[in-house]
Amino acid sequence: MKTIRYALCIAAATLCAGCYEDEGNYTYDDTLEDISVSLDEAFNVRMDKEAFTYTITPDITTPDGDKSYLEYAWTQGSAPMSLPQDTISREEALTVTIDPESEDFSYNYYFRLYVKDNRRGITVMRPTELVIFKPFTDSWIVLHETDGHAELGSVEYANGEIFITPDAYTQESGASFTGRPVRLYSRQYNTQKYTWLYEAPSQLYVQTTDLAESGLLNQVDGLSLMADWSSLLPEHLLGLVDFDHMQCSASQNGMTMCSNGHVFRANNNSPVMFEMLPSVSLSGDYYIEQVAGGPHTAIAFDKLGHRFVHCNLQTGDSWSGYAPSADMYGGEIVPITYRSGLDVADPNAIDPQEEILKFVGGYHYEVSGIAPWQKYSTYAWTVSPDGQSHIYVMRYYSLTHSDVATVSGRYDFPTPEGVDHQTPMASGPTYSNLLFYAVGNKVYRLDFTSGNSTVIYQHEDASAEISALLMAHNSVFQNDADTNGADTYGHPFSRTLGVAVNTGDGQGQLIVLQLNTAGNVDSDHTYPSTQVHTGFGPITDIAFI
Repeated sequence: MKTIRYALCIAAATLCAGCYEDEGNYTYDDTLEDISVSLDEAFNVRMDKEAFTYTITPDITTPDGDKSYLEYAWTQGSAPMSLPQDTISREEALTVTIDPESEDFSYNYYFRLYVKDNRRGITVMRPTELVIFKPFTDSWIVLHETDGHAELGSVEYANGEIFITPDAYTQESGASFTGRPVRLYSRQYNTQKYTWLYEAPSQLYVQTTDLAESGLLNQVDGLSLMADWSSLLPEHLLGLVDFDHMQCSASQNGMTMCSNGHVFRANNNSPVMFEMLPSVSLSGDYYIEQVAGGPHTAIAFDKLGHRFVHCNLQTGDSWSGYAPSADMYGGEIVPITYRSGLDVADPNAIDPQEEILKFVGGYHYEVSGIAPWQKYSTYAWTVSPDGQSHIYVMRYYSLTHSDVATVSGRYDFPTPEGVDHQTPMASGPTYSNLLFYAVGNKVYRLDFTSGNSTVIYQHEDASAEISALLMAHNSVFQNDADTNGADTYGHPFSRTLGVAVNTGDGQGQLIVLQLNTAGNVDSDHTYPSTQVHTGFGPITDIAFI
C-alpha cells in the first residue's frame, strides 16, 4: 500500500546484543491461532548528517490483551534471508542506532522478528527491512511563500512511500529565508564528484529577493548555502546582472545564465560564472534574451540581431575553484552556420516581428552512431503580432558537426488562447514535436506540427492558477539516464511532469503527473499516476534534483 508521510520524528534508544538460534519451527502466517502479528515489509527513513535512532514497532494483539506469555527476538542479517542471524534485541519493539560515519553503515538493514507463544510452543517469524535513503535525491523541491518569506519544501520518494516536508529548508538549516521567493534553477547532469562540488546527482540554485541568501545550495549538507551570487560572479561583472530579471539553463559544461543582454557560464571545475564574449565572426550588436544549455554548447536568441547564436562552451573554460583570475572569459558567442538544403529556416534571419517566449528542452533523437549526449534538441517558441506562433526545432549536434541541420523543423500555427511570455511550458527527451503548457487551471499537450492543443489535466478548483511546469528529467545527461526513473520510482522521470498549482484559497499544491509516451496521464505504477501534494503556501517555482 502506498502511503504519504510527513517529516519523521525519531525517538532515541540503544541497541541490544546477543544471539538467537533459528530452530526452524516457525511459520510465516500472520497469526498464532488467535494471536495476530503484523509487520510492514520495509520501513524508510531519511539519512541524517549525524547518528540517529529509529524504532520499528510491530502490531501484535492477543484475544485477552495479555502478552506476558509471548517471547520476542529480533535478529539481523547481511541479506534479506541470510543465515546466521545475530540477535540484537529481545524487546517487542526494535530501536536501532544509525551512524552514517561508522564503518558498518549501510543503506539497507535486514531484520527478522521472532514471536514465540510459550503456551503453545509455536513461533512466528516476520522479516522486514530498514531502508536509509539520501535526502533530496530524485526529489521535488518546491519554492513557495509562507509567513511573508520564501520557503523550500520537498517531496521525496522511497520504496513506495512519499515523504512531504513543506518547510524542509527551515528544518534542515534551523533558520528561515528573509526574502520573498523568486526562482529555482537546477543542473541535473552531475553524477560524479567534481573538484569543486560535493557528491550529489544535481545542483540546486535558489533565488529570493535577498541576494545574500540566494545562490548555490548544498542539499547534502542541510540545504546550506555553498556560494551566494557575489561569489558566483566576479565582482566586476555583478553590475551587468539584473537579478530580478535573469534566466538560467543547465548544460553539460555548467550552468548558463543571461541577463541585461549578456550571457554568462560556469564550468565543471568551478561554479563561478564568467561572461561569454562575441567572436570576431559575430557581426553587429547583440542582446541575449534567452539561452538554452545543451551538450558542450548552448543556443541563445539575440533580440537585436533577430537571430539564434551559438554559445560555444568548449572555449574559455580554463578557470577552477572559487577565486579564478579576473581576466578569464566564459567562451565565444559565434554565429550559427546556415546550411542550405538542410536547415528549414535560416537561424540568422528571424523575422524582426517575432518575439521569443521560451526555449523548452526537446526530443532525444535515437540516432545510431553518435554519443547519447549529442542527440538532444531544444524547441524555441516565438510569436508574431498577427497572432501566429512559430516553433523552431533545433539540434545541438550540428553546432559541432556540419552534416546535419541546426533548424530541423519550423512549425507555424495560431497562438493558443492565453499563451504569453509568462506561460509555464515543459517538454522532455521522450516527446518528439510535443510540448506541454498551462493556462489557468489546465495543462495542455500541444502537437505543434498541427497546432492542436488537448487538455491532459484540469484542477478541480476553477479559480486555480498553474504557476510552473517541469518535466522531472529535462536536461542533458551523460548517458541514457534521462529515459530512466529511479529503481524505486517505477516510472521514467522524463515522462514525470510536475505541476505547481495555486488554489483560490491562497494555498499551493504540487501535482505530479506520470505520463505515457503519447503525453496523456498514464495508469498507476509504483506511485499514483496523479499525485496531489499539499501543505505549501503559494508556489513560485519547482525543481527536481
